[in-house]
Amino acid sequence: MVPILSLAEHLLARGRRLRSAGFFHEARKPMEQMLSRTDPDSPISADTLAMLAEMNLRRGKYKKAVRQLRAALKLLPSCPHFLFLLGKALERRKARVSATQGEMEQAASCYLACLDNDPNHIEARTALGRLRLRQGLVEEGVSILRHAYQTQPGRYASFLALYRALRLAKAYRQARDLLNEARFRFAGDLRLGVLLGRLEFNRSLRKQRNQNGEEPRVLPFLRIADPVPQPDQSPSRPTRMFIRLDPPGQPSIPFAMRKNTRRKSS
Repeated sequence: MVPILSLAEHLLARGRRLRSAGFFHEARKPMEQMLSRTDPDSPISADTLAMLAEMNLRRGKYKKAVRQLRAALKLLPSCPHFLFLLGKALERRKARVSATQGEMEQAASCYLACLDNDPNHIEARTALGRLRLRQGLVEEGVSILRHAYQTQPGRYASFLALYRALRLAKAYRQARDLLNEARFRFAGDLRLGVLLGRLEFNRSLRKQRNQNGEEPRVLPFLRIADPVPQPDQSPSRPTRMFIRLDPPGQPSIPFAMRKNTRRKSS
């Protein structure tokens, strides 16, 4: 017997595939067609509205996302994911669109309602802590973010939010202890390497500023030099790389053995 697939399910599956590939504009059309062909009070309509709102959030269309999420919450009022997305839409994380105090309070209410329905929703707890920091409630924000990090210590986003909150609260010793702990917990993580490199760069910048009394004009930088073939390797396929530290004002010249492109191969 051949399985029968309804048109609404086909449109929804096509929209999901396009959304997972990052084609948000193309994914919107089949989802909107599906909404026009199904019962507006069905749970599948609520899921579709939430997916459309999530794509609008990424595109910066916050008002449209708020309308869609409120329509979805009328169908499923206790869904934690819908409440979390509505909080993000009301908070308006992008710097070019700032939220008012009333919208931030509504976002906090959405995060709290999400945690009431799902206390283990770590993303909502982290977002609530960041929101309290934006509102100037530093102690409350640090407490919320600390609880989120203790709940899932292996989550890098929770560590980074707590580290920034401790720095904002001027608890530098606690922030340093947290960073030392993260060196072992997130060993090999590229994101932690980027953070440590940025901190080292800022430390070097402050040191040079204190020594010279003015802004440094040229800073040392690391450069990966061209690969150099070893005696037991082919000159055209070197495998060993060298990292060189150029001093200020004295950039070095790559010393690699380059292949002569004009020479014809036999």
